[in-house]
Amino acid sequence: MCLALPYRIMTLLGPGRARAQGPHGVREISTGLLEAPEVGAYVLVAYGSAIRQVDAGEAAEILAVWEALQASDPSPK
Repeated sequence: MCLALPYRIMTLLGPGRARAQGPHGVREISTGLLEAPEVGAYVLVAYGSAIRQVDAGEAAEILAVWEALQASDPSPK
């Protein structure tokens, strides 16, 4: 199963690369699958690659579900 989490693009680093902030902190991601990435855009990131752009509302919904799942996880942290 693949899990993609929302990140917000902070900086475009050059063709196909960006720095983005999300639930796992700031990361360098690939934007090669996006047509025209922009600073401030929310994107779903899986395995280090932005796979599609989402709006702020969808990003917030996904993060809320992710946080609820993390809070209910009985495994040791």
